[in-house]
Amino acid sequence: MEALEELVDKDIQLLVREGESHNDYISERLPEHVVIQEISDLHAKAVVCDAFVYMGSANITRGGLTLNHELCEILENEYGSAEEYVEKKLGLDLVQQSPD
Repeated sequence: MEALEELVDKDIQLLVREGESHNDYISERLPEHVVIQEISDLHAKAVVCDAFVYMGSANITRGGLTLNHELCEILENEYGSAEEYVEKKLGLDLVQQSPD
């Protein structure tokens, strides 16, 4: 969460599976500049930014981030854009954030 708070000048979107109550742990603790987008059939486990993709077995939940032993990897984002990565790899359009 500290990293998200440091990135106040960045558009950040958290993609989660729609309707799962364990997402509440994270969503209740997010800074105001982070937008949550719920997707009905999402099973991806990744954090995507313009430069890198952090992906692996970890769910973005309390257990996945703090309790469980997980296998994850950081890769260079070959597209150079978080939006383009999500569009090309997942076939999803990200919700555009409105300026404050």
